[in-house]
Amino acid sequence: MKRTIILLVGLLLCLNTQAQMHSYDTSFTFSQTNFVDTIPIEVVDDQIYIMGTADGRPCRFNLDTGSSQGSVYMGSSIQGLRPLGNVVSRDAAGNLDTVAVVELPPLTIGSLTLQHYVASVFRPQTTRHTNDAILGFDLLNKGLCCKIDARHGRMILTDRRDYFDREPGVGLHYRLKWFVPYVLVSPFKRHTDEVLFDTGSRQLFTMNKESFDVHAYKSKNVESQVEERVNGSFTIGQLGAERSSEVVFMKLDRLKWDTFSFKDVRAMTTQGASRIGASILRYGTVTINGFRRKIFFQPYEGGDSVEVNNKTYTVAYVPGKDGRAMVGLLMKDSPEYRAGLRQGDTIVAIDGKAIATFADFRRYPFVKEQIYRLTVRGMNGMERQVSFTR
Repeated sequence: MKRTIILLVGLLLCLNTQAQMHSYDTSFTFSQTNFVDTIPIEVVDDQIYIMGTADGRPCRFNLDTGSSQGSVYMGSSIQGLRPLGNVVSRDAAGNLDTVAVVELPPLTIGSLTLQHYVASVFRPQTTRHTNDAILGFDLLNKGLCCKIDARHGRMILTDRRDYFDREPGVGLHYRLKWFVPYVLVSPFKRHTDEVLFDTGSRQLFTMNKESFDVHAYKSKNVESQVEERVNGSFTIGQLGAERSSEVVFMKLDRLKWDTFSFKDVRAMTTQGASRIGASILRYGTVTINGFRRKIFFQPYEGGDSVEVNNKTYTVAYVPGKDGRAMVGLLMKDSPEYRAGLRQGDTIVAIDGKAIATFADFRRYPFVKEQIYRLTVRGMNGMERQVSFTR
């Protein structure tokens, strides 16, 4: 996932020895005040997209509340980026690196124009080009409120402090950590977990592995909701994949958002932060109040619970150390495993077409229910053919 947490750097390094470091910045400006704007959105594969412009050219933005600031990829179609320095960045998989920071040209979403918006620059090594830029949580942390309604394809954005005060919904206060919102939810009875509200994450819920271990140590009820344990990795950040380790697959009896219950929720553990992801928008609207630091969930169908019964990964592909796609996680009851695929296999070709990089793999035009023949290289260095239905 593309989520990025910006770490403040306390001192500016000497310019004649190292690049200037850039700190968290919300000095960007809006073209209007006292506004309420209804902006069309697309929700595709549990990601929120907003059509707009950058310096007058059409662009597709991704709204990612798990990213403290915006980001763009090297080679982005957006022109006129102004370098500002560097920043130390931590991605969703916990990787740290120093990346460039730029100021974007004027951005327009709905009737609003943003001036001097700041973004980190990443290599497009781990994801497909589904957006031109990412809008981070700083958009709301600046002093806005929004209501995201995936069912009706719209987002209401306003700078009026009290606009959503009478909006129905179940609210949770959030606190800012690294400039992104964390709330408390209950994955198990009499247990709470601090989670990042992250629309850049697709899964409804993922749990930090260390947090899971603490919960499991305190209650036998936790272990009864474990379906399987495997070793592997599936989380991909802007800077690479998480390290391979034990991944716990769970089927939670319920996941509580204050008084509201998501029932029969399948979830996995990760090395990164626990997260509530964008698939929450399948079940209701979300209102984020940047003034009062609250996030409200309003179920589409009303009531105090919803049946989820979702699916999790049976196989996950991640970028290997050589930049190629490799099998990072594989369930033993999956069709891919039964067909002969194994964890650690590197993808060399698909139906005879060479796959040189992870980006090549992600761009491959897979079609559901079609049979594919993969040429893979095992950890022993030997190549073999594996065929299965995608």
